[in-house]
Amino acid sequence: MPAEARRRVRENPRRTIRSLPDVQAMRRWLLGRAVVGRDGAILSWSNPRHPGYPYPEAAGLFLSALRTTSRVEGNGALDRVARWLCKSIGAEGGVGRGGVTYLFDSAVVLAGLLRYRGAGGPVECDTAIHRLRDFVCHQIASGAAVLPSYAAADGRWSTQFGAHLLKSLHALYLYAKAFGNAPQDDLVPALINRSGQQPSPVYIHPFCYEQEGHLVAVHYGLTSLFEPIDGALEWLAALQQPSGAILAFANGMDGFGEPRTDATAQAVRLWLLRDRSRYGEAIARGLSFLATCQTPKGGIRYTPERDDVCSWSTMFTLQALEWFVSAPQLDELL
Repeated sequence: MPAEARRRVRENPRRTIRSLPDVQAMRRWLLGRAVVGRDGAILSWSNPRHPGYPYPEAAGLFLSALRTTSRVEGNGALDRVARWLCKSIGAEGGVGRGGVTYLFDSAVVLAGLLRYRGAGGPVECDTAIHRLRDFVCHQIASGAAVLPSYAAADGRWSTQFGAHLLKSLHALYLYAKAFGNAPQDDLVPALINRSGQQPSPVYIHPFCYEQEGHLVAVHYGLTSLFEPIDGALEWLAALQQPSGAILAFANGMDGFGEPRTDATAQAVRLWLLRDRSRYGEAIARGLSFLATCQTPKGGIRYTPERDDVCSWSTMFTLQALEWFVSAPQLDELL
């Protein structure tokens, strides 16, 4: 357990943390060959019996999570990932997979490339950044989460113009800081008006994305209302299992499905951002659960019972633990 983490535990004796994930092991795993391809593609997960797929969204998260990595430690991984992402942008200006281009994924990649650029990354990516920003703005204005639009007929949360897209504002404001172009006035209400439109039962992973978007909206002065966020975070705390896990789904006050590390790490980050004292017990239990899902090589399993060692769950967990030992900064939110 890192020294700063031990200090925080001593200062909060009621909050018993059985163990914490190993930060350095997570970083080594993320920068290694398990998920970083020679071409710079980031895999969704590592599992020889169930191979992952190249995932641009995960690559965007990778650049955001590890942007301060030294060139020696990273062994050129960030540069390879940045090049791969720039080459992955489709004719429409966005990224995706399986023949579908996603607004949300493109916003995550936009944020990642902006942070890579801001950290002094040598790969020239301004053209890619501008194209991604234009695509994200166009899709929000059009009210379409995917191209081609008929892909939304499958009904999956990721293809719908839903509340999770509120988080896309974060990438647009990061772009505005870098280039001075604020989001168009009509884009903000187009996303904020999606708030609360979650299907029943609620899938917790995108629900957490929505809450992240609410915090972004407050941070940039787009709304002053914390009440919906506080209600949502109290609900997440009530859904937390004795193990510390957040289950995949919830119907009212009943959680069900597999314990999920991505949703658990997202909830921990939200609690840390909003009020680490108020949610101290939930944070401690969540981090303890995530530690039980860490493999000997450092990655975080998607669920305790699967061998899929998940790239995005590991990145979310890495940030949750970094924020646990230091003051969280919303500008750094993956």
